[in-house]
Amino acid sequence: MEIKKTLFFCVLFLFSVNIFCQAPLQNEQIRIQVWAELDSFPGKFEEESSVHEQKSSKQEEKSDFEKLYGFAIERTKQVAPFLMEGLLYGWNFDYTPYDKKRGVKEYWEFSEVRKFDSSINRLEYHNPVPKDGKLLSWVYCDRTQAQQLEYKRWTSIIHPKVKGCGSASVQDGFEGIKQACSNAAKNAVREYWRTMEKNKPKEISGTLLLIRDPRIFIKNGRYEVDLDFFLETDRIVPYTYY
Repeated sequence: MEIKKTLFFCVLFLFSVNIFCQAPLQNEQIRIQVWAELDSFPGKFEEESSVHEQKSSKQEEKSDFEKLYGFAIERTKQVAPFLMEGLLYGWNFDYTPYDKKRGVKEYWEFSEVRKFDSSINRLEYHNPVPKDGKLLSWVYCDRTQAQQLEYKRWTSIIHPKVKGCGSASVQDGFEGIKQACSNAAKNAVREYWRTMEKNKPKEISGTLLLIRDPRIFIKNGRYEVDLDFFLETDRIVPYTYY
């Protein structure tokens, strides 16, 4: 009996190791779950709806699933490449903190390091499932050799891990998701340097590489975003004292 138990656990262990070995590594393949509302926000996306109606000539070629969840599929195909930009290349930022004493207003600029290119990285959408008014899909993206080396650079050099939350109105649709991500990035930079610098700097610029799965949800009519990053600071400009 003991021998059978031992053999059973050995087989189970080998099976687990085999599964683990077959699973793609983060530096080779990215996998994230993306969701989109099944329907557009009432009264906001009428223009988008009319565009879909103009494509009715191609509607015949679509599957029943695409006809039923067309809006959610299109939104997913907007959100996924945007998030992959952050995961593959990162986002640049230029930040001027608010300074009441000096009369300086907060300034934040947020942009992609490189635009997502489907000819370089092919996205695969797997297992779309409608649930709770949303369409959930797993999105896969293989890193190129150059991207794997770049990711290795990010992980081999000591970059601080930072975290930020942001929000924006659901009525703004995809632009609202982008704005919420931008706000999350700004809050991540601000909170990190608030603890690191005794004197508030005049300007901070650098790059944020998105890591882990982005957490995006809706609360009280707003997109709420919770993101994790590696932070690479290129420049800190202090105020000149005189």
